[in-house]
Amino acid sequence: MSAGLFPTNIARAAKASIFGLIALALPGSAGAQMVEPPVMAAGKATIYRDHYGMPHIYAAREEDGFFGLGYAIAEDRLEQILLFYLATRGELAANFGAGPLDAKRVAPGVGGGFPDTVESDTNARRFRYLETARANLVKLPPQFRRDLESYIQGIEKYLADHPERRPAWTPKLEPAMPLAVFALLVSEGPQICSTKLPRDKEPESAAPVEPRGSDAWVIGRSRTANGGIIMSSDSHGPWSAIGTLFYAWRMKAGDFDVQAFEPTGSASPFFGHTNHYAWGWTEGPRFPGDCYAITTEGPDSRSFKFDGRLRRIESVPQRVEVKDGAAVAFDLEYTAHNNVFSPIVARRGAIAYAASYAAIDDTGRDLGSIYALAKAEGRPALEEALGNMNLYPANLIIGGGDGTLFYIRPGRIPKRRPGLDLNKPLDGNSSATAWTGFISYPEALKIVNPAQDYIVNNNVSPDMMYPTGAPRSEDYPAYYAFKKGQTTSRQRRSIEILEAARQVTDQDAIDITMDEKVIDFDKWAKVFAALRPRMVGPDPAPGLVKFVDGLIAFDGILSRESRPALYFSAFWDALQGKDADARGEIARRVIGEVPLDEGHETMIASAAGAAYAALIQDFGSIDLVYGDVHRVGRGQEHYPVGGGGFVVGPGEIAAAMRAMSFQRDDKDRRMKFAYCCQRVPFVVSFDPEGMVRSYSQLLPGISDDPQSRHFDDQARLASERSLRPNLFYLDDLLDSRPRRSELSR
Repeated sequence: MSAGLFPTNIARAAKASIFGLIALALPGSAGAQMVEPPVMAAGKATIYRDHYGMPHIYAAREEDGFFGLGYAIAEDRLEQILLFYLATRGELAANFGAGPLDAKRVAPGVGGGFPDTVESDTNARRFRYLETARANLVKLPPQFRRDLESYIQGIEKYLADHPERRPAWTPKLEPAMPLAVFALLVSEGPQICSTKLPRDKEPESAAPVEPRGSDAWVIGRSRTANGGIIMSSDSHGPWSAIGTLFYAWRMKAGDFDVQAFEPTGSASPFFGHTNHYAWGWTEGPRFPGDCYAITTEGPDSRSFKFDGRLRRIESVPQRVEVKDGAAVAFDLEYTAHNNVFSPIVARRGAIAYAASYAAIDDTGRDLGSIYALAKAEGRPALEEALGNMNLYPANLIIGGGDGTLFYIRPGRIPKRRPGLDLNKPLDGNSSATAWTGFISYPEALKIVNPAQDYIVNNNVSPDMMYPTGAPRSEDYPAYYAFKKGQTTSRQRRSIEILEAARQVTDQDAIDITMDEKVIDFDKWAKVFAALRPRMVGPDPAPGLVKFVDGLIAFDGILSRESRPALYFSAFWDALQGKDADARGEIARRVIGEVPLDEGHETMIASAAGAAYAALIQDFGSIDLVYGDVHRVGRGQEHYPVGGGGFVVGPGEIAAAMRAMSFQRDDKDRRMKFAYCCQRVPFVVSFDPEGMVRSYSQLLPGISDDPQSRHFDDQARLASERSLRPNLFYLDDLLDSRPRRSELSR
C-alpha cells in the first residue's frame, strides 16, 4: 500500500495473520476447558456463542439450523422481532394506542420506534406486506420454506421455554412473517409518490442531512498481497430501527454454510458470505416504480378515463383498531396500473395519486433469491440466483473465491417510453406512460471482472464508479437512473485509495473500511494559514494562538486521537451558528480552491474565535482531542471514537468512509454520542488456497438486553477501529472456547 494514503494506520499490524487477530480480539479464553464438537443428528442444533455473543449454529439438517437460529434470535431480540411481526399484521395501534410508539415503552433496551402506529398499520394494510408474503410463500424453494417454518418454530420454542418473557401483545406467528418484515423494512412502495407529490407550501428550511449511505468494494488478485480476493461492505444508517437493525449469525447446517447479517426477524443472509462468494449492498439512484396522477370524475371521485374509456378505482373497507380510542376506518383504494396492485396514496382535489411499485406483488421472492445466492457454489449458480431480477433494486457487489468481481443492479425495474420525466408524477389517464416491460438479466447494468481489478460504489451514479472507463449514462435509457456526475466524498476517497492499492493484506482492508479522512478537507489548512493574523488578532491570547495553529494542522482525518480534528469540528459548529447557507458556499470554495471574498474571510475568523470560546466555556480547556467529545457506547461505559462528516448543504455531505454521525448527549450537552452511521462493517478475504477469512463489527452489540454483557460490547471495537474475526471454521471457533448449548426440536 502507498504509505502516503495511510499516514497513521496502515503501518500498524499490516502483516497480522488471522491467528494474531483472533488472539487480539478474543480475550479471556486462557485456561478454559475444551469445548465439545456439535451434535450432528436430525432434530438437534448446537448453538455456540462466541466472545461477542454471536450465535454459531451447527446442525445436520438445514431446517434444524434455522430452528436454532429462531431460538437464538429470540434470546437476544425477542421484543424487537415480535414488534416487527405485529407491525406486519397492522396491529400496533390495537395493542399500544394511537400516536408514536417509542420502543422503550416495550423493552428498555430497544431503541427507535414507530412515529405513528395508525400510519404504520395503514401502510401495512395498504401495501399488503403479510398478505402478499403468504401468497408467495409457496413459490419459494421447498427447503427454504421448511427453513422459515423452522425459524418460527424456534421462536415459539423459546417462548414456551420462557413464558415469563412472552408479552401479552405477542401476535400469532407464521412463516410468512420474516418475508413480510423484510418488505416492511425495505419496500419502496410508500416512497414512490412521497418525493413527487406537489407541496402545499415549501418548507421553511431544509432538514439537516446526516452523513449516511453505504460503502462496498472488492479488489482482485493483482492488488492483494496473497493473490486472493478481498471484499468490504459497510451498511450505513441509524443503528436502531425497533431495536438494533441488523443481527449477525453463522450457520453450518446441511449444505447451508453462511456467515450472515440479517435485518432482524427476516431469517435472511441479506449481507454475508460463504466459502464461495461474499456480497454487500449500497443504495443509489433508481426508478423501481412510478407515481401516477389520475384525474377522477363522478360523484364519488372513483371513476376515471384511461385512453378515453371509463375505469374504476377499486375500494376495500379497512378498519384499524385503536387501544383506548376510536377505531380508524378508511377505504383501501387501488388501481391496476401496469397490471400491478397500485394503491392510491394521496388525493389533491380531483387528482388521485397511485403508487405503482414494480415489486409490490413479489414480497418474499427477493429473500428466495438471496437464499439461492447463499447456496451458489459457482458462477452458473450465482447467475441463476440473480437471473430472475427480483432482488432488492440497489447496487449489489459480489466477490468470489473463484476470482469473480461482480457488480449488478438486480432489481425489478420497469422500462418506459422515451421522453418521460420519471422524477415527477406521470399521467395516469393514458397508456402512453405505461411500462413497456422490465429490465432482464442480460440487459441489466453489470460490471464483471473489470480491467481496473476493483469495483466500488458508495451510493453513486454508475458513471462515477471509475476515474475512466465507467459505464456512460448516454449508453442507457433514462429508466436506468443514471444521475450523470453524481458522486460522494466517500466514493472519491475510495477511488483514491483503491487506484493506488497494491499488496493489500486483511489488515489493510480493515483499515480502508475504517478510513477516517474526509477528502479535500485538508485544503482548509491553507485557508487557515493565510487568515492566521486575522484569526489570532493583534494581541492574541496564548490559548487562541494554540487553537488556530491546531486548525492549520488539520489534515482532514477525524481520528479519535486528533486535537486538530476536534478544533475543526468545533469551528464547523461555530460556522453553522454564523450562517449555515454561507458555510456551504465557503466550503465549496475552499474545496474547489476558489478565492474567498472579504465577507467569507471575516466569517471564518469570527467562527474560529467563537469555537475557541465555546471549548473554553464547555471544558475550561482546549487540551482535548476529538475522542474526548465524540463517544460511542449505550451502556454504563463509553469510549472515544473517530470518523464522521460534515453537512455542507441540503443533501450535500462531506464524510469519511467511516461515516459516523453524532448527536448531543441529553444529560451532558458538551458530549456527542454516535448513533449512526457505520453499523455493520465487514471484510471478507478469499485466499488462493480456497480458505476464507472474515471480520466484522455489529454496533452496538448482538443483544438488546441492557443486562447482557453483549448489549454494547462492540462499542470498544468501534473505539479501536477494529473488526473481530468471525471464526468461520469450526476448529477456530472451538479453539476460542465459546459457550455451548444443545437444542432439541
